[in-house]
Amino acid sequence: MKNKIRDYFYDRLSTREEEEVQKYLCANKGSKEVDDALRSLFDDCLTASDQQLRRQTVVKRSIPHVLAAAAALALLIIIPISYRAGLNTGEERIAAIEWVEASVPYGEKQTVTLSDGTVMHLNSGSRLTYPSVFSGDSRTVFMDGEAYLDVAKDPEHPFIIKSQNIDIKVLGTSFNFKNFARERMAELLLMEGSVEASVSIPNDTRTVRLKPGDKMQYNRENGNLDIARFNPKGYKAFYEDNSLHFFDMEMADIADELSRRFNCEIVVLDEELASRRYFSIFTNNETLDQILAVMSSDGKMRVRHSGKTIYLESK
Repeated sequence: MKNKIRDYFYDRLSTREEEEVQKYLCANKGSKEVDDALRSLFDDCLTASDQQLRRQTVVKRSIPHVLAAAAALALLIIIPISYRAGLNTGEERIAAIEWVEASVPYGEKQTVTLSDGTVMHLNSGSRLTYPSVFSGDSRTVFMDGEAYLDVAKDPEHPFIIKSQNIDIKVLGTSFNFKNFARERMAELLLMEGSVEASVSIPNDTRTVRLKPGDKMQYNRENGNLDIARFNPKGYKAFYEDNSLHFFDMEMADIADELSRRFNCEIVVLDEELASRRYFSIFTNNETLDQILAVMSSDGKMRVRHSGKTIYLESK
C-alpha cells in the first residue's frame, strides 16, 4: 500500500485504485504504514542543508472523504502532516504542513495561488499536490498534467516541480509545463526567466538549462529529448481564450489533449494517422468541430461522429 500511496500522488493509478487509496487513507489515518508513506513523500520536499533534521510525522486531523460524486467539481483534498525538526543548537521547532491536492476534471480549468504568491493555471485532467505553506530550503510541489506558471521570485528558495521522469527547478519565471504520467510526450515552453530541467532518460539523468523561447519535448516511449525554439510573443496560454498550441505533435497526442479539453472521447483508428505530425495554433476560443475542421482541411483525415465518440481515420 505504501507504493500505491506514492503512485496515487503521481497519478499512476486507475480510477478504481484511486478510490481504494482514498478510502484506505481515511480508514487508516495515523497508522504506521500511512505515516511512513507520507514521510517518504514529505522527505522529497525538504532538504537537510546545514541542519540535522529528525522528522516525526503525525496526522493532526482526518483526511476528507472524497469519492466520485465530486467529479463535476475540482477536488481539494487536505492532507495535514506535522514534523518536528531538531536544530544543531538543540533548539526545536514544530511546524504543521497541510498538503492540498487540486484535481481538475476534464473540460474544466482551475487557478491556484500558492502561499509564496506563485500562480498556477491548471489545465483539464491535471492534478497538483502542494503545501498550504512552504517550509524548508525549497518550494516543492508534485504535479501530473499541464500548468502555466508565474513563479514568484525567491532566489534563496528555488521552486521545484516533481513529476513523472522530470523535475523542474526555477527561481522566478513564466512557463508552460505539460507532463501527464499516462502519456508519452512531455513539453516545456519557457516565456521568461531561466529553468533547469532534470529528465530521467533510460539508464541516465540529463539536466538541461533553458532560456526564454526554448521548447523542450521529451518522448518517454523512445527516450528522445529535443530542444527547439519558438516565439514567446506569439504564444497564448491555454487559459486565455481556450488557446491550443500543437508544436510538431503527433495526432495521437493531439487527440488526448482535445479529449481532456472538451471532455469527450476521441479515437484515432489507424497508426498512420496516429503518428502523423501537425503544427497548429488556435487562439480564438474555437469549438472542437472548428478545430477538427481545420486539421482535416488538407483532405487527409476523415472525422466521424458516433454518439458521444469521435472517430478519426486516414482518407
